[in-house]
Amino acid sequence: LSKDYELYSETSEGMIYGCLMHLMVRRLAALDD
Repeated sequence: LSKDYELYSETSEGMIYGCLMHLMVRRLAALDD
């Protein structure tokens, strides 16, 4: 159970970071425009 939870938390963290990166990239691209 703990291993599944660790994997899930890692995945959710990755998704959060992915969203943040995506937003930052879009913001930078908008500034570049």
